[in-house]
Amino acid sequence: MEYVLTKHARERMRERAISEAIIRVALLQPTEVSSDTEGRLLVKKLYQSNRGKRILLIAGEPVNNKLKIFTVIDSSKVKKYL
Repeated sequence: MEYVLTKHARERMRERAISEAIIRVALLQPTEVSSDTEGRLLVKKLYQSNRGKRILLIAGEPVNNKLKIFTVIDSSKVKKYL
């Protein structure tokens, strides 16, 4: 899936040490994808890191056949989000 990162998403990635490689993996092999009534998507990817079991959350919306990513969150609170 092609995507575009907003300035906000890039800042969150930098703050949270989230690589673009894990973003690509999450978009290609998501654990779960949900959408709201306005077509915005929430992509969830469960993965294992050196910090243990983690979940990556990617929020965005389709724009011109690409996913415009608004924000990215990395959390250890897997049960909360899945």
